[in-house]
Amino acid sequence: MSIHALFHPPIFQGRGKKKNYFEGWYFKMAKQDEVIALIPGIAMGSERHSFIQVISSREGRSWYVRFPYEAFKAERKVFSVSIGNNHFSLDGISIDLQFEDLSLKAEVKNLYPTPFPVTLQAPGIMGWYAYVPFMECFHGVVSIHHSLEGSISLNGKKTDFTGGTGYIEKDWGSSFPSAWIWMQANCFPSDKVACMLSVAKIPFLGRTFQGFLGFLKIEDKLIRFGTYTRAKIVKLEQDSKHATIIIRQKKYLITFVATLGPASHLSAPRQGNMERTILESVIGTVEVTLRKKDGTLLFQETGNMAGIELSEAAELQG
Repeated sequence: MSIHALFHPPIFQGRGKKKNYFEGWYFKMAKQDEVIALIPGIAMGSERHSFIQVISSREGRSWYVRFPYEAFKAERKVFSVSIGNNHFSLDGISIDLQFEDLSLKAEVKNLYPTPFPVTLQAPGIMGWYAYVPFMECFHGVVSIHHSLEGSISLNGKKTDFTGGTGYIEKDWGSSFPSAWIWMQANCFPSDKVACMLSVAKIPFLGRTFQGFLGFLKIEDKLIRFGTYTRAKIVKLEQDSKHATIIIRQKKYLITFVATLGPASHLSAPRQGNMERTILESVIGTVEVTLRKKDGTLLFQETGNMAGIELSEAAELQG
């Protein structure tokens, strides 16, 4: 990994990789009665290919569209990725995708994206773990929140996403964790509120530990937390549809209550092979409560059209 790539997590990180590697970006676009998530990526397992995964809340299903590896192109210095005639960048998407029972055309601009801050001490959401080269999976937040302008036509039904809400993140490495909880929401009653939380079973130097990372943004205030900030999970409860997690971060207690909505299947990587099947809802809810350590309530709202995954999450409890 180059120094430029280290301090620019959104760009393609996989140059020089030939096997046991994956990289994928997650574009979520939400407006009223439709949420669409697009995941362009590459897989280098037993064979190499590129792909685009699609989730539609309205159709209640997902698609995995496979491309030759050579169809994948990425700029070196900026975040701009193409797979065939489909283009993805911080500025927006341009899609013309025809596959079996999927017809998808989209031209959507991302207005006023909010990048996650990168510093020398913490080059992105991973904090100092970003400097550890042998991590199984790296995570990046590309845009915490942005507005949308444009439309998406899915199987003949056109939706105007202008005025909707967008979010972009990414993952890269060899495999997803064996177990995790992930939630993301930026459609709250109040403007300029967004959050993300990921808790996972992390292999590290021959052992495993429960690691986590995330953020809560309320207007101009960004609270970042994770294993690397010495934050602590003081409560974690889950079942097949819900997860409640309370985090102590310095002077705050942050409570997340996630409720899974109708879910669709996605493919996830194991040693570069997209061979695992997981479930993701893009229309769940996340209730967020922020208190001072003395119990004083600072914020409490529920975000809808939330992305939620509870994958083997029972392994994280206890």
